[in-house]
Amino acid sequence: MSISALEIVKEFFIINNFYVISKDGFLIVKNSEEIHKKIDEFIIEREKIIFIDRGIVKVLSWHTLKFTPSVIKKFSSEIFEITEERIYKEIKNFFVKEEYKKILIIPGLPASNNLKNESIKIMKENGIDHIIFFHTVISGLINKIDERKLYQSHTLEIIRILKFYKFLSEKNLTTFLFDEK
Repeated sequence: MSISALEIVKEFFIINNFYVISKDGFLIVKNSEEIHKKIDEFIIEREKIIFIDRGIVKVLSWHTLKFTPSVIKKFSSEIFEITEERIYKEIKNFFVKEEYKKILIIPGLPASNNLKNESIKIMKENGIDHIIFFHTVISGLINKIDERKLYQSHTLEIIRILKFYKFLSEKNLTTFLFDEK
């Protein structure tokens, strides 16, 4: 797990008005607003983030891998760690008896519909409620950053400066941060 990737995801939730606690390589998130709208989709897009009430988030920053069924099976103990009883015992004090979602941040799924559907099926069967693509997190952060505002976070300040000097222009974002379905 990359500390930088975890920090990017943490900042993404914070900038979207979530309370965030980092614990043992995962994030505990709680929406500061009570929306009470159910998310039906397994893959959460940027505009649906606000509908997450509470969750435990595992960042899998294996940027060179797609989450194919074989990758998921090979690394299942690490991928499904957030569904283990020991994790529940650690976070039950944060949520008391409130329901929470188990969310993975992943680089992507296979392009083939058969492999993609099989990967989703395996994740659901193992207790994962939702996934968010890493590029959704990055583009969501960039989109929320105001280049004229100062940020206390090093991560957000770097993004702000890159955005101010047009290294993160709309043209570049369209080219490099396409939405994967």
